[in-house]
Amino acid sequence: MERGDDVSLRGEVEALAAWRAASLVKGLSRIARELGDALGEIPAQGNEAANELPDACDRLDHVVKTTEEASLRTLDLIEAGRGHLDRIAAGGLDDAQRAELDALRASLSEISLAQSFQDLTGQTIRKVVGIVRRVHEGFNALGLPPEEHAGRSAKAGLAGPAVPGLDRHAVSQEDADDLLSALGL
Repeated sequence: MERGDDVSLRGEVEALAAWRAASLVKGLSRIARELGDALGEIPAQGNEAANELPDACDRLDHVVKTTEEASLRTLDLIEAGRGHLDRIAAGGLDDAQRAELDALRASLSEISLAQSFQDLTGQTIRKVVGIVRRVHEGFNALGLPPEEHAGRSAKAGLAGPAVPGLDRHAVSQEDADDLLSALGL
């Protein structure tokens, strides 16, 4: 620049830019390979499975939420059961009854330990959902595949229980009971 040699200056700037971009290109190539391996292939435009990713993530979030609620309810019931056992034991028991109460306490402890699966699986599902969402956002940023906003779950068909906020035409158990009653069943 001091010598006024624009051609050399341009060459040096391009060399610096190429050097800087090389690590970026290398990183993007690695990510593309890993994504290709993980997904089988990068989705082409119009790939229905890729368009269903947001819906799948929302449904997995719902699964985590409902299993967590069920797990907490189970743990509350276990604690209540332990309280009942303590009150029964306070009334005075013979040896056979005390052995049965101890067996019940041990079973409640095992059930409580078994509930730890929810925390571990919930963490794993949340991590996977986060990865899938980031990949989907990356694809959208690249224009692959086109983002589909309308009717995300309209084609879901019989995908299991209705998920509040996701399924527009959700039918509750009360609706089903009313229909069966109206049919005389």
